[in-house]
Amino acid sequence: MSTNFRGFLRNLPLNTDLMREFLAEHLFDAADSVDWSADEPTLATALADAIERHPDTAIRDDLIAALEQIAQLADPAGTRQMLTVCSTDTAIVAAFEALESPEERATWLYVNSPAKFNEAVIARWFDEGLMRDSSQRWTLPAYPGLHLTDADHKTIAAHVASFYQQRFGYGRNYQPYVVPRPLEGSLLFVIDLSDHACNRAVWVRGTLKRGPLILSRTLVLNYHLATGRTETVAPGGEVAQKVLVDAFTEHGLKKKGTATKIVRETYRLDSLRDGVDVFDREALGIHQPRLKSIAILEMESGLRSTFEVMGRGNRASVEQLIEAAYPTDNPLNRKWLIVGAHIELPFYPEEGHGGTQEKTLRLRFNRKGQANLHKFTQEERNVIEPLLVEWGLVTETKVAPPAAIEEAPQ
Repeated sequence: MSTNFRGFLRNLPLNTDLMREFLAEHLFDAADSVDWSADEPTLATALADAIERHPDTAIRDDLIAALEQIAQLADPAGTRQMLTVCSTDTAIVAAFEALESPEERATWLYVNSPAKFNEAVIARWFDEGLMRDSSQRWTLPAYPGLHLTDADHKTIAAHVASFYQQRFGYGRNYQPYVVPRPLEGSLLFVIDLSDHACNRAVWVRGTLKRGPLILSRTLVLNYHLATGRTETVAPGGEVAQKVLVDAFTEHGLKKKGTATKIVRETYRLDSLRDGVDVFDREALGIHQPRLKSIAILEMESGLRSTFEVMGRGNRASVEQLIEAAYPTDNPLNRKWLIVGAHIELPFYPEEGHGGTQEKTLRLRFNRKGQANLHKFTQEERNVIEPLLVEWGLVTETKVAPPAAIEEAPQ
């Protein structure tokens, strides 16, 4: 991902109608200060210089902020969200196919579909929020054909906003909306609780328009239609997220009851000392799994050491290299705590794909013994979770109990 707008401009074709539309929207005219016939690297530098020298600092700052926000959707995580929120819009899909790079697609979406651009930003922000300890997971009733009406949106949001007003003193101006994620098999239910127009996207006649989109007072609930698995990211702590889930269950699913909170799994990382072999990997279509990195901690001194296999194409496992490098004093045998790991599951090439493209699932465990399972589809989780049991990371597969359901009064 480009870390600043200059780096982002270097990855864009600049002498295009798309870039001129983008600049025109921000009232920026570089016709006199930039030679548009210059080669792309020279043009990128000249355009960046012209932006920084713009006499109106408000225009300059808004333009740079827009470029850096677009750059967020041009990295792999942002690209995935662009594709998933736009997958049912045939016009956007066709436009994406005509563009060659994620940078162009993100810029096109910014210029031509402000609402979808904001939806992709929200979806990306939500996925990043799942990595925080404050995020929560729940089991709700599955509802594959769920359709939320505008009245449902308002009822859920009003209930949640009332809690925020009483507890935190804000939430009088709220706006709910739904971001469908067809590729994920889920939908995001979003509530913007900001009381100040400058802190949220702009709403015009009920339609979300592009704006600053500051997300500090935004609540998001991700509901998987087929399974009822739900994740929440919201300010205000555990009680606030439970209010959001209960309101969604009662007024969205039309089922009243106590949603079951899924306790975040803590994996026993010390079991990785025995490696990550798979008993019947051929049946799963997996090559030999690889432990690509492992971090160990000596508690008394606070010394942390990380061993990592370098090189994306390197098929070695870290425990093999450690054993070869330390034949008589293997660090893994010192019983230091394991506080992080990275495991690769490389699959055999899929039939019908030319036999050359391999799929690899990458599991990561942090110092708290938590994993990135939320990044995978349900089908991938069905492959991964039995392996966690086989490796001794957990004692049994994670099966959430069904929620106790009571029909809501009509």
